[in-house]
Amino acid sequence: MKRDNYRCVVCGSSVANGEELQVDHIKPKDQGGKATIENDETLCAQHNFIKKNYKQTESGKRFFIRLYELAKANDDKALQDFCTQILEVYEKNGVNGHIIWEK
Repeated sequence: MKRDNYRCVVCGSSVANGEELQVDHIKPKDQGGKATIENDETLCAQHNFIKKNYKQTESGKRFFIRLYELAKANDDKALQDFCTQILEVYEKNGVNGHIIWEK
């Protein structure tokens, strides 16, 4: 936090503004990130939550793409329709557009 002047590196908020600050891994531990000062950043609680939420929505979209492909391979129309509806919500809202779903 000292290196980042006790401010969120995204928005600049600080404890003086009433924000809760958190130290977060830039590269997550589950992706090989180390617990080092170089791999840490100061985030306000809101931006740390947003960062985690993006990771979860990416994992979710990939999961439904895999499930859709399995349902298609097994000719399971009901499950295929279910996955289609969910994946269309991702597309409609512009969430994780970098993850391509081939219908």
